[in-house]
Amino acid sequence: MAAGYRGTFVISVEQTETDGIVAAPPPVIDVGSTWCWHGEALRVDGPARVLALDGAAGEAELRQRAARVVARLIGPAAQGRRCLTAVAEPTAGGAGFAVTDGLALYRLTPLDPAGRLLAVIGALPPRGVDLAVVAVRLDRAAPEAAAPGGVICFTPGTRIATPEGLRPVEAIRPGDLVSTRDNGPQEVLWTGARRMSGARLHALPALRPVRIGAVALGGDGSQADLVVSPDHRILVAGAAARALFGEDEVLAAARDLVDGRHVRIETGPREVTYVHLLTARHEVICANGRPAETFHPAAADPAALDPADRAALHALVEGLAADPFRYGGFARRSLSAPEAAILRHRAA
Repeated sequence: MAAGYRGTFVISVEQTETDGIVAAPPPVIDVGSTWCWHGEALRVDGPARVLALDGAAGEAELRQRAARVVARLIGPAAQGRRCLTAVAEPTAGGAGFAVTDGLALYRLTPLDPAGRLLAVIGALPPRGVDLAVVAVRLDRAAPEAAAPGGVICFTPGTRIATPEGLRPVEAIRPGDLVSTRDNGPQEVLWTGARRMSGARLHALPALRPVRIGAVALGGDGSQADLVVSPDHRILVAGAAARALFGEDEVLAAARDLVDGRHVRIETGPREVTYVHLLTARHEVICANGRPAETFHPAAADPAALDPADRAALHALVEGLAADPFRYGGFARRSLSAPEAAILRHRAA
C-alpha cells in the first residue's frame, strides 16, 4: 500500500469546534482559524484493524469501499455526488481545508452539501488539540438547497391515543383512527418506517433520538418518557408562548428543547427505527401523554424516507413530490431554533 496511507475516516461536524464555535459549518472556516475535534472517527474503508491489502490496487479497492459506505451513510441524496469522488479518487482535488499541529498536515473534505460530514484520508489529525487552519478551498456561496427538514417520527413502543385506547405506534396501519387535539378521530392515510443503523447514527449524531422525560415541559411524571426523532415537533403551551409569540400553543423541534436534564439526546441506542404517521391534514396527537405532531411532508427530508414509503406518500397527493405544501398548512406555528431557545429560557 502507498506509504503514509492509514485509512479513510469520517468525522461529523458535531464533533468539531472552530474558533470556539461548536459544530461550525465548513464555510465559516478560514485561514488562521483554530480548529479541533473530539470523540471517535468512523473508519469507512474497512474495520478498525489494519487491513492486509497491499499496493495501489489494494488502496484503490479500499477507497472504492469507503465511497460506497459514505453513500449509504449520507443517504439517497448522495448518490452520484462529486463529493464521493473525493473519497474514491483523492487526487481529483475539490473542496476542503487543511489543518496542522506544526508537525504534519491534515486535509479534510466535506462530503455532503450541508457540510455535516468531513472525510479524512490518511492519518487522523490529533483529537482534542487546537490545530491551525492553513489552507481553505470551500464554496463560500450558499450551499445547495438543503432538504426541507429532517426526520419527523416516533420510535417503536410509543403509545398513541386512539378512539379504542392507547396503541403502539408501530401497530397502527393506514385506515386506523387516531385521536387528534383539534379534529377528533382522524384516519391514518400513510405510515412509514426507516431504520437508522448504528454506523449512521455515529456518523450523523444529529439523527439520534431525543428523550423527553416524564416531568419535562410541565409533565406530571405519570406517563412514560417520549422518545422521538430530533426534528419531531412537540406542542408547547402556556403563558411564555403567549407572551413571546402571541399564541397559546406552538410547536418546537425536540432537538431545540434539549436542556441536558429532562430533555436529552439519546446516546445509548446502537440503532433506531423511526415510524411515521400521516393523516389527511397536519394534526396534533397524544403520544405517551404528550401532544406531538403528525408527519408533514414539507417539514421532512424525502431522502430520509424508505424509497417504497416515499413513493406511496407521493401517490397520495398529486404534485406532492414537487411541492410538499400541496399537503396543506401546519397545525400550529412552528418555532425556529432561536425562538425555541428563547421560549425554553423564559419558561425555565
